[in-house]
Amino acid sequence: MKDIAQIVGLNHLLKIVAEYADSIPGKEFILSLKPTHPEEKEQQTFDYLLQVIGNQSLIPDLSIIENKGKPEIGVFLSTKDLLHHARMLEIVAEMKEILEENKFLIELEEQLVELPELQKEIEKSIDEEGLIRDDATPLLKSLIRQRKNLQSQIDERLKEIMADRGELLQDTIVTQRSGRTVIPVKYERRGEIEGLVVDLSKSGNTAFVEPGELIPMNNRFREIEIEIEEEKKRILKYLTDRLRKEFNSIKRNIETLAIIDSLRARARYLQDFKCIIPEFSDECILELKKCRHPLLMVDREVVPLDLSLGEENRTLLVSGPNAGGKTVLLKAIGINVLAAYSGLPIPAAEGTIIGKFKNLYGIIEDEQSLEENLSSFSSYVIRFKRILEKADEFSLVLCDELGGNTDPEEGSALATAILNTLTERGCLIIATTHLSALKFYVAEHEGMQNAAMEYIDGPTYHLQPGLPGGSRAIAVAESLGLPIEVITRAKEFLDSSVLKAEDLIEELARRTKKIKEREREIEELRTKLHRSVMEYNEKMGNLKQERKHLIQESEEKAREIIADARSTVEKTIRDIKESKAATESIKDYKKAFDFFLGEQEEKKRKTTKLKTEKSPIRYEVDTDIPLEISIRGITKEEAWEELDKYLDRAVLAGYDHIRIVHGKGSWILRNMTHEKLKKDPRVTSISTPPPREGGGGVTIAKLK
Repeated sequence: MKDIAQIVGLNHLLKIVAEYADSIPGKEFILSLKPTHPEEKEQQTFDYLLQVIGNQSLIPDLSIIENKGKPEIGVFLSTKDLLHHARMLEIVAEMKEILEENKFLIELEEQLVELPELQKEIEKSIDEEGLIRDDATPLLKSLIRQRKNLQSQIDERLKEIMADRGELLQDTIVTQRSGRTVIPVKYERRGEIEGLVVDLSKSGNTAFVEPGELIPMNNRFREIEIEIEEEKKRILKYLTDRLRKEFNSIKRNIETLAIIDSLRARARYLQDFKCIIPEFSDECILELKKCRHPLLMVDREVVPLDLSLGEENRTLLVSGPNAGGKTVLLKAIGINVLAAYSGLPIPAAEGTIIGKFKNLYGIIEDEQSLEENLSSFSSYVIRFKRILEKADEFSLVLCDELGGNTDPEEGSALATAILNTLTERGCLIIATTHLSALKFYVAEHEGMQNAAMEYIDGPTYHLQPGLPGGSRAIAVAESLGLPIEVITRAKEFLDSSVLKAEDLIEELARRTKKIKEREREIEELRTKLHRSVMEYNEKMGNLKQERKHLIQESEEKAREIIADARSTVEKTIRDIKESKAATESIKDYKKAFDFFLGEQEEKKRKTTKLKTEKSPIRYEVDTDIPLEISIRGITKEEAWEELDKYLDRAVLAGYDHIRIVHGKGSWILRNMTHEKLKKDPRVTSISTPPPREGGGGVTIAKLK
């Protein structure tokens, strides 16, 4: 796939994605990616990427990661390099802790090796500024203390000498020359102080003299400094040897962190370029949803591409005007397939499926072989010869200007034979052409389909499956400013039926576009109507609930009144008996109470009648709906509209649960689905089925 990768610009895309990485090893890892169909091992890359997408903010800055190579035997690293390794080990420990705590990229976390003892030894010996610490070892600490004490003694004695012989001095500052402590003496009086002249000033007026009595002390001071330097070298050598022994682990850490950095870079690219992780099939098919050319997206709006090949049709012949986007179409397909094979997300919509192609061949643009001194047509034939030697049912062939660069009749015959041969072998073929004979042939044969690059008052760059396209050569030439007299003569020389046919094709494209727009408008109106009906039914349901609540309240109050009445009667009867009232008085009271109870029973009966009355208004909703809905391949907004309508129908149908197929991809549809359903009053709970039933690509929703 090397040649086609270069043709469609895969290397350029890798450079774009690499810029999202923090570290040099991360960038290098992305640049080293090679396209291959993602088998089980490669598929793991996309599983990792899905995990990083939701956790990338947790990953620390990895710009410090750098592969400095294994130090050679006998060479010791500088304090700066050793400190750099300590910082990398610190990042390793931090990263390992983050991955463990948040439970993602577990396999990569297990590859990270902490080396706390080595890190501690480096940090104990070297400070943040890259200097060896005075107390790095007991010996170094002792030597530095000795040097300090000796320096104090030398300074004290020099002060005494300078105080006694001040008239001989050029200055009162003690200084160092050639590693010796000296005093500045007037040149002409240098002989008056016993000692050695170590140096002279540039002017020659000052002699820097080391007093004789300080020579032994200065000698010892120099010896101590040499011992200090030797001890520091020994420390650096020791730390370098320790690091060399652990270098296999260090190298693996750098490689693992580079992978993590590359994954986060791809996640950042995914967000900026609105990408998804496509689904992969073991069959030789191609299903692209709103797919765009990533290189063109850098500086312009790109018209999305929808394309389906592999089940009913294996050959797609694309025709249309020059500068209408045919070549860009082929390159967009090629670069997205290769990008996905390289472990990159692609700018497309959910539902995009990329099949298993062992070989991807491309004959795009004029790439004649200058080395072989071949013509465009000869080069074209040679390249097709190589393709025909290897192409099989797991090959994707992209061919620009099929049958071009030669006589149209013979070119058509040759192109037809090539299409037939490749189709019979089971290849997936996407080719562009201007040859009318080839368009007619494809239209009459199964397994092949025409498609046009839309042209409505100019190129729109939309692909229209099912229709052939006109070349519109004269119209394009006119739009590019060719003199009008040339355009007029060209139309006169051309058969009028050709112009008429191309005008009809353009008019058909215009009408097809209007029909699609009308269909979208109708769908929007249908959706609004459905929402209005559902709102009405919801309001009616609320009224029904409110009425039920009022009835229950009325019944409860009636029971309370009767209970209070009975209590009052019983108390009254006791009072009457105790007061020995007349029998007639008791009968009168009983009649009054019976009348009261009768009134309460009548009220209850009327309330019950009200309760059983049916609502005079009903809206019949179709209950013949499936238990599963798929929302793959559409935007979040479109997905929720479909799911919202489906939920209403499922609830009215009395379903207790439904299956929602949203796919895995970049988790956008899954996250939206879960977020919406958790707040939806129609849903009681959501869950994810086991892998054999769809796993993370499916959500089960229980309904009220």
